[in-house]
Amino acid sequence: MNKRVIDVHMHIGGKGNSSPCKMSKKFLSSPAYLYMVVRSGIPLRDLIEDHDKAIRTTLIKRLNNAPSVDFGVFLAFDAVYKENGEIDEKKSHMITPNEYVMEMSKNNQKVLFGASVHPNRGKERGTEQIDKWIEGGAVLMKWIPNSHIIDPSNDKYRWFYEKLAAEDLPLLSHTGPEHAVPVVKREYQKLGDPRKLRLALDTGVKVIAAHSASSFFPWEKGYLDELSEMLEEADRRNWNLYADISAMCTLFRVSIIDDILEKIPPHRMVFGSDYPIPVDDMPPHFVETMDLEEFLRIVKIDNPIEKNYQQLLAMDFPREAMTKASELLHIPEEKLDTVGAGL
Repeated sequence: MNKRVIDVHMHIGGKGNSSPCKMSKKFLSSPAYLYMVVRSGIPLRDLIEDHDKAIRTTLIKRLNNAPSVDFGVFLAFDAVYKENGEIDEKKSHMITPNEYVMEMSKNNQKVLFGASVHPNRGKERGTEQIDKWIEGGAVLMKWIPNSHIIDPSNDKYRWFYEKLAAEDLPLLSHTGPEHAVPVVKREYQKLGDPRKLRLALDTGVKVIAAHSASSFFPWEKGYLDELSEMLEEADRRNWNLYADISAMCTLFRVSIIDDILEKIPPHRMVFGSDYPIPVDDMPPHFVETMDLEEFLRIVKIDNPIEKNYQQLLAMDFPREAMTKASELLHIPEEKLDTVGAGL
């Protein structure tokens, strides 16, 4: 099978004007959301007229017009659930229903469906949900423990991991601090510690640590060293542990790019963008592997999804990372029949 270039980390959402999605007032007024809107290139009049349609149309169009990227995984985002299995509306600052993303995947050839199921739904209801979304074409499961208020090390989630392992459905779990989706309490940032995923790994789950457990701002606590130690341990313990390199094309992460390239083995890297997180132009002054000619070529790329791909290569991220997801995800056959040939 030809290896496809797959962006495993793309967000879709809405505030509910023409979709079943939800964004809380706190989310909509957050610096992260406002920054994304300003940098999105979406005309303000379109957002005012139909916010959700504008975002949906833009993401699909840009993915379809990114020539080097064969597929993009659009991520659902489940609500927060209390330990008793009840939904916690107050703490659910963003909800992107699985049905919404599933339908986009069915209607758009390059869109893959990333499901999201909160484990506090409980074993019976949670298993029903996982089965339903796998039947609907889900290629992975997505969490942000910091925002979902999930402690991945809690043994009560063992049933969840056993189910994912049995179905060979990878878990894309945010690692490191979170800033886009509001975190209810500062202490919940510790839920982004990748060491909390050891239970999932021991249970046999394919785990993709989003953002390589790095920090967004250079002054905050990240977990790159801890993840690096886990990756060294992975071969000895037979762990299916990987790290995505999403949101690396931002000036805030310039100072840690060399560390990521050094500490994350190439065969453990997985390509992602975190789009619509903005993609910055990374000048040669900050990136030694990029010469002026290459920089000027990339600056001219308008499509942020294509720019992210080209820029990661220019920053010396390995080509094998760009197609690694082809080995990890089960892509529906009807998608493979008509899209791309990869590298």
